[in-house]
Amino acid sequence: MARAMLRSPGVKQSMINVTRVKRRTMKSWISRAERGQVVILVCVALFAIMGFVAMVTDLGFMQHQKNMMQTAADSAAMAAAMELNYGDSVTAGKTDAATNGFTNGQSSVTVAINSPPSSGPNSSKTGYIEAIVSKPEPTYFLRVLGFTSINVSARAVASEGNGPNCIYVMDPSASPALSVNGNVNINSSCGLLVDSSSSSGMSFTGNVTVTAPTIGVVGGYTSGGNVTLSPSPKTGGIAASDPLAYIQTPSTSGCDHTSFALNGNTGSSGSPYQLYPGTYCGGISVNGNAFLHFNSGTYVLSGGGFRPGGNTVMSGTGVTFYNTGGLGGYQAITLTGNTQSNFSAPTSGPLAGILFFQDRSIPSSAPGSTITGNSSSTFDGAMYFPTTQVTLSGNSSVGGYGIVVADKLVVSGNSTLGNNYSSLANGSPIKGTVLAE
Repeated sequence: MARAMLRSPGVKQSMINVTRVKRRTMKSWISRAERGQVVILVCVALFAIMGFVAMVTDLGFMQHQKNMMQTAADSAAMAAAMELNYGDSVTAGKTDAATNGFTNGQSSVTVAINSPPSSGPNSSKTGYIEAIVSKPEPTYFLRVLGFTSINVSARAVASEGNGPNCIYVMDPSASPALSVNGNVNINSSCGLLVDSSSSSGMSFTGNVTVTAPTIGVVGGYTSGGNVTLSPSPKTGGIAASDPLAYIQTPSTSGCDHTSFALNGNTGSSGSPYQLYPGTYCGGISVNGNAFLHFNSGTYVLSGGGFRPGGNTVMSGTGVTFYNTGGLGGYQAITLTGNTQSNFSAPTSGPLAGILFFQDRSIPSSAPGSTITGNSSSTFDGAMYFPTTQVTLSGNSSVGGYGIVVADKLVVSGNSTLGNNYSSLANGSPIKGTVLAE
């Protein structure tokens, strides 16, 4: 009978229907389970995406802040390096960082200025200075992951290098401050800069050729005749401060010589007359045919100036002439006539690279100096006349380097100025700053 029931079409259909229901129920449960897993995976993925977006957003902000800090660190290191010879480099660096938005001690900002650097390849080198700017920056999206702030810092190292210019004309308004006239050829391996804001701050007249890496003037320039300037002067520049202002004034005491004068046929080419460093009250005067050798050291011209002439032949290695007031009042350095001069400045010490040094307290109304040399004359060193005019005439050159810093400058001869400072222990006395790291 049971078999009969199983064979019954109704019963068999019922069993089939039950099986179908069970299958549909199982599929429904599996479908709901799969949908639940998808929801979980989507939630996890969304959380991961949100975390990634948060990280990218916050780290992008941190990178922006670091870029700003790097600018401040670079500028602070450069400013501090510029003050290494002039004053308080630490204050200069921190002040410069503040102008770029990072003031030491404010808003958790730290600005450290170290000389020599605290780390890196230049950590043991003098003349190098390090600036480190740091600040804990708050996060925004990363807070949900437990990061409330991230410390951001930037570091830069700068050093003193050789300045790009070697001719500076300092008068702020003279018209002209630089005058080049006649048959003149100036060939300089370093730049020329004139501070005068006058529209005729530079004047070129005659058969003039000036070649230099850069020619700049705060105001403008005029030219007339056969004038070649290479490159064309850049006008509207920024005035430069005295690049040798940091050089200490030589000390003076008493008079080693008074109104020192040599007259006629002194010394010979094989046995020149010997002069020695000291204070020459009333200056140095030389007349007639003379052969002179200046021994190394500082010659203080305390009044009277320096006036050699009349076929005088002079030489001196490691010498500085400091021209100041004194007996007879301040007088110029005047190398005139058929004078041959072969002078070079000291290579080390506080006056390294300084050949002629005019007292900074001398007024601009004082007599200007004239440096004249024949084709055999050489002047290795700085001609530093910060408040008076200098006239360069004749034909002269330098064996290694030449520097002219003057209130006003007149050039009426041929001059060659080099920029080979290899003989100087610390390079050019005119410094420029460069980023080293």
